[in-house]
Amino acid sequence: MKRGEVWWADLGSFRPREQTGRRPVVIWQSDTLTRVLDSVLVVPLTTNPDRAKLAGTALISSSSAGGPPEDSFALAFQMRAVPKSALQTRIRDLDESELEELELATDEALGRVEPNQRA
Repeated sequence: MKRGEVWWADLGSFRPREQTGRRPVVIWQSDTLTRVLDSVLVVPLTTNPDRAKLAGTALISSSSAGGPPEDSFALAFQMRAVPKSALQTRIRDLDESELEELELATDEALGRVEPNQRA
């Protein structure tokens, strides 16, 4: 498990306004913390294109490198810690442009940059 990898995860039962169930997530905490903690900070993905209009989102393309199965949007504003046991199967690593876009989405979600400052 390392930062920038996409995994299938079980995010648990329905909770209003949260991504739940089995879905792809991006591991988003430092590799150092991942080695020592029993939980991992993840960013859930959705295929809902309406979410792409929101600040704090990043496009994660489907790819011949193994997925996710459809173009998806990383929802940095729904970042959360989950137990490592929730991560089921590694899908692939994000490419450099996806990492950069998710960094920007995270900055937007955390208020470090204003959404209208996107390049």
